[in-house]
Amino acid sequence: MAIGVGAVVPAPAAAAGRPAGKQGATVKADRTSPTGYTVTFVYRNPHATQVRLAGDLTLLDVGTGTTRYQPEAWQPGRYHAGGTEFLRDMTRDSKGNWSVSVPLHAGGLSYWYRVWDPTQGWENKRIWDPASTNPRPPGESSFRVRNNDVLDAVYVPYAKKQDDPVLKARAAYELPVASRSKRGTVQYLPYTTILGDSGHHLGVYLPAGYNPRRAEPYKVAYLAHGIFGDETDFMIPANVPNILDNMTARGEIEPTVVVTMGNHFTGTSLGFASYNQTNAANNLVQTILPLIEGRFNVSTERAGRAYAGFSYGGMTGGVVMKTYPTTFAFYGHFSGNPSLTPQDYDAIANAVGADDLFVFLGNGVFEGNLNAQNAIADNFRARGYAAATTQVPGAHDGMTAGQLFTIFARDHLWSGPTTRR
Repeated sequence: MAIGVGAVVPAPAAAAGRPAGKQGATVKADRTSPTGYTVTFVYRNPHATQVRLAGDLTLLDVGTGTTRYQPEAWQPGRYHAGGTEFLRDMTRDSKGNWSVSVPLHAGGLSYWYRVWDPTQGWENKRIWDPASTNPRPPGESSFRVRNNDVLDAVYVPYAKKQDDPVLKARAAYELPVASRSKRGTVQYLPYTTILGDSGHHLGVYLPAGYNPRRAEPYKVAYLAHGIFGDETDFMIPANVPNILDNMTARGEIEPTVVVTMGNHFTGTSLGFASYNQTNAANNLVQTILPLIEGRFNVSTERAGRAYAGFSYGGMTGGVVMKTYPTTFAFYGHFSGNPSLTPQDYDAIANAVGADDLFVFLGNGVFEGNLNAQNAIADNFRARGYAAATTQVPGAHDGMTAGQLFTIFARDHLWSGPTTRR
């Protein structure tokens, strides 16, 4: 079942005659599935001439880290991972419903559709699932939409036959919390960037029971995406709202507000140049913080603020730290390290002084070792600040970012490990 890069696997022939089920992703327990669950994806489009299920759904084995496997070849030690796009032809029924079924392991897993529809001028158009309930910014202005690079998520429970504590934990945090009353809300606010550009949005997660008049302001985490991402990344493929809902319900973290931003606001380019780290850092501190602090009941103190980023967003955290060293007390660098010189470490320490500072760094096991992260952590420890590093089973994708955020939030945010030694 090892399939090469870019290979398209046809839908099983037997599926052609079956009537399609409910639109969207339907997860069902299945004793014949290697994971104990099978997910059926149904997309309705009578005008389409071809549709493929796509996603970060091929598998990597922790034993090798290189060979890609199809979902049907799941076994313990293999994890869905990005880096190679999974492609599977979907089958059309007489009513224009396209469907395919695949076994998937536990967690919040990234997927999308690729659609050929001549009535809309679509040729290999990448779309999110129109049956999805995940909130998104309105219109077509978000970076992932403009870049034909959208992501959705399907939530698969854990089955005992998976026999993997990592997947059991992922299901416990990444699936929607059972009680709707314990679910927070996600909204997208329009705003104008530091460069005067309008038409951009901030993602805002408010915890269940958010009280705008609560005496103690809510602590707040500001999260930045990687290159080619946008303000939806931490909300959907990284599953942060579900993660915090579950943590809060179990009393593992105090109710926390999250703000996500799109950092591709420099002009209209879709390339690296549109994500300028200096502009992003200045926009965060000079524009976003005052806006959020004026509209929501969130902390204005550094001890109540965290910054975290994935990939390029993690690297941008180094610019934030160097430029605004007293603004945030907690930093998370997920698969993207800050670039700091010995002089930078000293300058940060001189600015922070005896106050608390905590730095977390991590990546996925399929991204390489932690040597660079450990060296950075040691530099902070040498100056008397707490730091931690870790790895999770994953590649360079939002699912890895979600696992790292889980550890960062559960084990470190707003808690004792920040105490200055």
